Amino acid sequence: MTDTSLLPRDVDAPPRPAPVRPLLFLVMAVCSGAAVANIYLAQPLLKLFSDSLGVPHSSAGIVVTCAQFGYAAGILLLVPMGDVRRRRPLLAVLLTVTVVFLLLAAASPELWVLAAATAAIGAATVIPQVLVPLAAELAPPEKRGAVVANVQIGLMTGIVGSRVIGGAVGQLAGWRAVYLLAAVLTAATGALAVHLLPKEGARPAMSYTGLLASLPRLVRDEPSVRHACVQHGALFGAYSATWTTLVLVLTSDHYGYSSAVAGLFGLFGLAGAVAAPWAGRSIDRRGAHLIIVASLLLTLVSAGAYALGGTKPIALIVAIVLANIGVQWSQIANQARIFAYVPNARSRANTVYMVAVFLSGAISAAVASACFGAYGWGGVCAVQAVLAVIGLLTVPLMRRHDRLNPPVG
Repeated sequence: MTDTSLLPRDVDAPPRPAPVRPLLFLVMAVCSGAAVANIYLAQPLLKLFSDSLGVPHSSAGIVVTCAQFGYAAGILLLVPMGDVRRRRPLLAVLLTVTVVFLLLAAASPELWVLAAATAAIGAATVIPQVLVPLAAELAPPEKRGAVVANVQIGLMTGIVGSRVIGGAVGQLAGWRAVYLLAAVLTAATGALAVHLLPKEGARPAMSYTGLLASLPRLVRDEPSVRHACVQHGALFGAYSATWTTLVLVLTSDHYGYSSAVAGLFGLFGLAGAVAAPWAGRSIDRRGAHLIIVASLLLTLVSAGAYALGGTKPIALIVAIVLANIGVQWSQIANQARIFAYVPNARSRANTVYMVAVFLSGAISAAVASACFGAYGWGGVCAVQAVLAVIGLLTVPLMRRHDRLNPPVG
């Protein structure tokens, strides 16, 4: 159901948007990719940080931590404003802040300055989490799944590309050049997206504290949000569990790969981006249920392939491909579903959803690391399988809810 108590009194659902040029959705996807890449820039640059700034390798890792915490804080504290603020000025402010701190990061004389700048970059570069609900709002209902899928392709490409391109540019020109390049790309793609966005009328009036206070009520009153949090939270947790410890398998005595070669296995994650358009079209034709169930089953099968992959490289590649397709399909389907059920609170629904997913990913990664130490790679694969089963157990509840309460968004 759609909980109108989450909105100011006498505010109706937003009117059906005017037709939007396909170019805008393409630009939104590219902008999302460029923005989300800023969160992952530091991962391949840690050795360069330590060598340049004269700090231990272990200390340089604080930059990655600050980026993740900043991003989580930005999702919780900034993304909900998309429901009550005009998106063009909101995005313009976020872009400006992001670019300023990317430039500060490039000029950082000490590690603490770089870490602080990275935290601010993470908080401000929540641009994709503002654009995804906006894309769902601007898309015709019969094409919403395809549009969300296309923006998610941009996100996935940005995540993978940041690690590969960032590492290459850093090796050739230094880590400061990576942040300068990111500032240019973020500014250029963001400015184009803001320019192409249609002008909006008056937005609902709500205080900032009221906006944040409505988040728990959204979880309490909207079953579709709860279902999505559990289903994709479990699936993303499964994905994080194996991906966190995978490098330990690839660099073990059995495989003996270097860290650089092990990192290239991430390129198999692009399979999720390749499979995303089909999932989007299927959601538009048949609804989100089929893709959600398929994503959970793929994750369950992937757990078995991962277990075989402890000694068989082909099985490992198959597992990576299946897991990445599963996590991408689940993200698209669950977001399309909750956006259909809460048209008045899409940004807040996305906030609750992403916070739950991030928490699940962090907890599952910690559990997987403990299981790897106690039970080896087989224990990690078991964690993935259990989480996939937990997600599958919620499917009957989702089907019953949607049968009795078809979406109106």
